[in-house]
Amino acid sequence: MTKPREKTREELTAEIEDSKKKIRQYENREKMLRQKLSREERRTRSHRLIVRGAVFESIVQEAKTMTDEEAADLLRLALTGEEARAYLKKRAEDGNAG
Repeated sequence: MTKPREKTREELTAEIEDSKKKIRQYENREKMLRQKLSREERRTRSHRLIVRGAVFESIVQEAKTMTDEEAADLLRLALTGEEARAYLKKRAEDGNAG
């Protein structure tokens, strides 16, 4: 059986350059996928915020004329009540928080 021929210096250099090019391509692909994931996460968050804001406005008709600060104050007031605290505590204990 014959021994495989060893690669020349030029062939090895070319193989190294080819490998570096592939690494750059994979790094660029990773960057593109991370950007796509980030956009999807932003889109999901935006959708959630819009839906929850719509729910808030449908329950509190006056919310449409409130300032952002007034709406935040109302929510803080509502969520510091004993019923809200108990609900949130139970939800956390049931493993639904997160």
